[in-house]
Amino acid sequence: MTRILIIASGGGHTGFARAIAQYLPEKVDFVIPTNDPYSRQMISQYANKIYEIPKGREPDESSLVLFKRLFSIIVKSASIKKYDLIIATGSNHSIFPSFFQFLKGGKVYGIESQDRLITKGKAIGIISNYAKGVFLHWQEQRKLYEKKGIVVGPIVEKPKYESKDEGYILVTTGSMGFKRLFDAIVKSVIGKRIVIQTGKIDPTIYRNQNVTTFSFDPDLEKWIANASLVITHQGKTAMEAVVMYRKPVIMVYNNDWKSATTLSDAKKYAEILGATFLSDPITWSDYNVLLEAIENANEPNVFDTGTPNLVKHVLSEL
Repeated sequence: MTRILIIASGGGHTGFARAIAQYLPEKVDFVIPTNDPYSRQMISQYANKIYEIPKGREPDESSLVLFKRLFSIIVKSASIKKYDLIIATGSNHSIFPSFFQFLKGGKVYGIESQDRLITKGKAIGIISNYAKGVFLHWQEQRKLYEKKGIVVGPIVEKPKYESKDEGYILVTTGSMGFKRLFDAIVKSVIGKRIVIQTGKIDPTIYRNQNVTTFSFDPDLEKWIANASLVITHQGKTAMEAVVMYRKPVIMVYNNDWKSATTLSDAKKYAEILGATFLSDPITWSDYNVLLEAIENANEPNVFDTGTPNLVKHVLSEL
């Protein structure tokens, strides 16, 4: 199905791309960030062709980084052939390839992040100006895109496993990691089994008899499915843990994500999921904030998966 191009822009955005690909009847083509082996590994089995385009900047980088990479991004985006339908999964990485596809006459759709309830994501806000529609996870997001918003439900993958409780706490905060949170958990949570996906942070500094660590596992879903509790940040994993496996979630806000969701958005996101919300560890008076949250974690809310609705809409447009 080479008429469809999915822009898998790294991290949770690539998660959206893989979720959609799982429900499509055939393989499609993808754009991923340059030098992103994690994204390539995640979507390779669903891909006919994979293009690489540099990412403008990461959430913790300044806008100056974007300008240094801009020429290469424009040239490579413009060189991609025309597709009939394009799905931009978000982040600055999605903007230029989706815009050049729009100029060539392709139908562009965006996906708003699951944690944007009060403010629009900057990249999808831009893309929405030329997109035919923006797919949304929650009815509460409709007010952000009154004319172009399409509420499909939470966009998650097909569950591969049964939900079990193997007695460990899973800690995962995306590809960038969250050192303050990891430090707090390892220092304060005693006598419990902990599994940490550290992302770009060295996993060996936390490893001990009760703590299993790794940088990245393309099958993180297995760890989610078997966890007693998931501790994560304001990203996509919180939604996956709740929607796919009905796991209790503690969502810890990361102040370092300057271009990501706001504190107000994150609190509303946690409320929708039924997750326990905590502010950045730098604001905690002591570790009891975390320990009490672990002992009294909320039961998650229950949702139907929205990805089949998104795919049905996409196929109807071809």
